[in-house]
This record gives sequence, C-alpha cells and structure tokens, in this order.
Amino acid sequence: MSARTENLVKAFGGLVVAWIIGMAIAEGLAAYGIDHWPLLGSVQAHITADATTYLIWQAVAIYVLVGGTIVYCAIRFRARPGDSGPPAYQRRYFGPFVIFWLVMSIAINLANTIYPGMVGLEQLWGIQMQAKHPLVVDVTAQQWKWTFSYPKQGITDVSKLVVPVGRTIDFVLRTKDVMHDFWVPAWGVKKDVIPNEIRHLYVTPTVLGSTKTNPMIRVQCSLICGNGHPMMRAPVEVLTKAAFKTWVSNNSF
Repeated sequence: MSARTENLVKAFGGLVVAWIIGMAIAEGLAAYGIDHWPLLGSVQAHITADATTYLIWQAVAIYVLVGGTIVYCAIRFRARPGDSGPPAYQRRYFGPFVIFWLVMSIAINLANTIYPGMVGLEQLWGIQMQAKHPLVVDVTAQQWKWTFSYPKQGITDVSKLVVPVGRTIDFVLRTKDVMHDFWVPAWGVKKDVIPNEIRHLYVTPTVLGSTKTNPMIRVQCSLICGNGHPMMRAPVEVLTKAAFKTWVSNNSF
C-alpha cells in the first residue's frame, strides 16, 4: 500500500469515528426533543408527528455526515505553520463518489415520497372518507379574527371554538378578505383559507382541554395577513360529548 493510499485510509477511518461520535450526540439530542414533543391532541397529530419524527432521524444522520465531513476535513487537512506549496492531495472531483451521492439522494427522496409522504396522506384521507357523520363547523376568517358557526346545531358567529372529543369534525373554511391559515397547533394539521374558495379540514380531537389549560389548544392564523396577524387567534375548548351537548343546548337558538 502506497503512503498516499495509507494516509487516505487513515483519514477515512478518522472520518468514520467522527461521524459515529457525532451521530451519538446528535441522535441523543433528537431523542430528547422527541420525548418532549408538544401536545398531540388529535388522530391527525399522531400521523404528522410520526412523519416528522422519521424525517428528523433521517435529517440528523445526513446533517452529521455532511457537516461532520466539512469540519473534519477542515481540521484534518488544514495548513499548518511552515507549510508551503499546493496541498498534498487535491482533486477537482471523484467520479465514484459523485455517482454514489447522486444515486443515494434520489433513492432517499423517492423513499420519502412513499413514506411518510404517500402513506401519511393516505391515512389522513382515509379518516376523511370514513367519517360518516362529522360535526360540521363553519369557520370564517377576516382581518384579524375568527368566527365559528354550527349550522346543524343552530349556533352562529361565536368567537370561541368548542368541539367534542373523539368525533371527527369537518371544518368548512372561508375568508372575507385576504388569505389566512387555520391552525390549532395541538391538532397537528392546518390549511390555507383562500378568498372565493371553500375548503375543508378534517380533525378528530383526542385530548380534553382548552386554551386556558394548554396554549397549544388555540386557533392561530399561521399565514402573515397584515398588521394584526400575530394576534389573530381564538380560544378553543375540547369537551366530553355530554358536556358538548349541554353547551349546544345553552347556545343554540
């Protein structure tokens, strides 16, 4: 084995060791963050959280590999005091590596398109298709407030969103002015509200609570819509089915 090849083998070995150490640290931090995940308050939130968790694990591994290689090479092959002349090893490109990286990038992106992409969407759409009697809630957005109506229950234009736990809800989204985005962080999904268009978002809450008990349970516009955008929010309360019936009877006309 030539001296040049031997040095490259040692350098590669050092890179592998650095990657393993970096992976242990980074994946440990990722695991801590996942264990302290914000509230998952709906069936849909668990689906999106599973997808996000998978992509986090993958992104951390790739980031450590790429970022670690840059840092390692900057240290391992740095110019030292007294060095002069061109670097000992210098190549414009290395064909096998370029081909390998290209193939791996395409394969990873294709795999992600299938899972969690297509698989997750199929799960979300399946909930929507299987919902036989969803609770219909009309949501109206305008600068800078939300109003809610329950057409089948005879409740109109209330400023607080009240829903029962365990029942799929069909949010019918409209806007009176510009684009907004309907989002309850604890429910894990959101949808743009577009002028002159009626859109639907299906959510199945699974956790009792309210904005007072957990700020993640709130309606929040997540699309910049003007000066009042940061304050465009509305309180939410998730009740038991019995408590929701009582609320309906007290608020319907």
